[in-house]
Amino acid sequence: MSLTQIDNLAGTPLFYDRFKKGAYGVEAVPMRPYIDDKFGAMCEVCFAEIQSVCTSAGYKIAQIWSGGVGRSGTGKSYHHSNRAFDLDALVFEDKPMWVAITFPLRPYLYLAIEACLRQHFGTVLNFDYNAAHEDHLHFDNGTSVKFKRDAKSHVLFLQHTLEKLFNKSVGSAGIDGVMGGDTEAAMRQTLNELNIGGLSNKDNWIRYLRVCANTALDLEKSIIIANNIAA
Repeated sequence: MSLTQIDNLAGTPLFYDRFKKGAYGVEAVPMRPYIDDKFGAMCEVCFAEIQSVCTSAGYKIAQIWSGGVGRSGTGKSYHHSNRAFDLDALVFEDKPMWVAITFPLRPYLYLAIEACLRQHFGTVLNFDYNAAHEDHLHFDNGTSVKFKRDAKSHVLFLQHTLEKLFNKSVGSAGIDGVMGGDTEAAMRQTLNELNIGGLSNKDNWIRYLRVCANTALDLEKSIIIANNIAA
């Protein structure tokens, strides 16, 4: 395993906001983590795309705040091999910053960022995955990019996008990470409306993720614009 020390991703500086109690989402210090070379290259491509997509919607990223990359010790997690990243927040130029734990209050921007991450990483653990991941988006390169109908985090993302972006109901059970009949029906209807084939095909999955990112950012922009008009 070859490691490289970095202080930015795709030209955007990295900051660490877990350096003291209460700093999360409020204060951060410059960060220079060691990262696995292959994983680091994937992060570079991913964050260049996130920057491009966000900038096109008026959200230019000035800083990336993280909860960490590597982890000391001999554990078996991808953090222990410097192949995982915990994304806590993004600071924008001339826009309110985004903090992961605000998902319930600001779901569109969260889903746009998550959709971009899923285009590059097979493992993305999100707000509803468990209590430990409510305050960050975890991603690693331990699995390949594709839609996994038996993966809780994938189904949670799908259910949130169906309800929040495309106004479909996933049934009385709500957003539970289970690929039940109501979620299946809502997915088929939405894919048909978007003219996208089944998500078991990787290209279709990528197309869906791109539509989700753009739709979510359009919705986020509409909220900001409405607030500005009201003011």
